[in-house]
Amino acid sequence: MKNSIKQQLKEKAKDYPVKMGVLAVKNKVTGRQLIQGALNIEALENRMKFSLKIGQYTHQQLQADWNEYGEDSFLFECIAVVEAQNNPYINYRQEVLKAEKCLIESHEFPQNLY
Repeated sequence: MKNSIKQQLKEKAKDYPVKMGVLAVKNKVTGRQLIQGALNIEALENRMKFSLKIGQYTHQQLQADWNEYGEDSFLFECIAVVEAQNNPYINYRQEVLKAEKCLIESHEFPQNLY
């Protein structure tokens, strides 16, 4: 690949907005869900789906339910977004963790969380 094309792709990638926030993975059969924050929601969803499909996800109960009920029984949904701001002093990782913690603590049915 020529250097000019590589440079154009790099510039285009910089302009691509990354969605930060909290992802919920909902089991439509049992009603249980996993709530997890990330600096890149799209990447987290892709990583989770890949790991679940190959049977290597780290959360054993979620993996067991995935194996039992199948991919179609799960819904991946962004439930909170952390907006990017033009402030270099904001710790976005900390902001995402705060949002995740708040959503877990305020969950209507904590017994239904993975």
